[in-house]
Amino acid sequence: PAGKIPARRLRRAARLHRRLGPTGKESHALKKLREAANGNDLDTVQQLLEDGTDPCAADDKGRTALHFASCNGNDHIVQLLLDHGADPNQRDGLGNTPLHLAACTNHVPVITTLLRGGARVDALDRAGRTPLHLAKSKLNILQEGLSHSLEAVRLEVKQIIQMLREYLERLGRHEQKEQLDDLCSKLQMTSTKEQVDEVTDLLASFTSLSLQMQKMEKR
Repeated sequence: PAGKIPARRLRRAARLHRRLGPTGKESHALKKLREAANGNDLDTVQQLLEDGTDPCAADDKGRTALHFASCNGNDHIVQLLLDHGADPNQRDGLGNTPLHLAACTNHVPVITTLLRGGARVDALDRAGRTPLHLAKSKLNILQEGLSHSLEAVRLEVKQIIQMLREYLERLGRHEQKEQLDDLCSKLQMTSTKEQVDEVTDLLASFTSLSLQMQKMEKR
């Protein structure tokens, strides 16, 4: 029909556009997206993504909006970027994936979101910082019993359990995942600090055992 552009010509134009690189206006939008992600500006990130800004576009150091959001621990922006096609396994100029940055900066909920979004777990082994190592250090702090409210401790333990469930499921360790499901159920039934501490101790034992198993498998 008249007025319709053949698909072949559209594809050719898209290839040419990619070769030429983004226009000045597009380049500004890409930079603005990375800056908004780095500045935790959820509304601007959402608007730019809805306008079609590419979430996988990187700066001269290979960093994408997802790298910045993961490093900052902004779970909402991370989820939004993933929903709009951001690549959770894209590496920056130093070889870091968003998951690696989230692990190095101790952002438990972001690690969980990235794992659910398809991030590869082997990306974490480079620095020896797996979710198990992170869980162990977080639990050590909780066990020292520094002035955390009951709700704060319960939330943190829940986040650690969710992260480990995703991680172990990705590794195919379904039996261990079921043990975590049991701990999660126990946590939901807690109403006192002592009960939460008991679940925290059980989770710490589980984490230590899982780390020992991982070490033995690598020998």
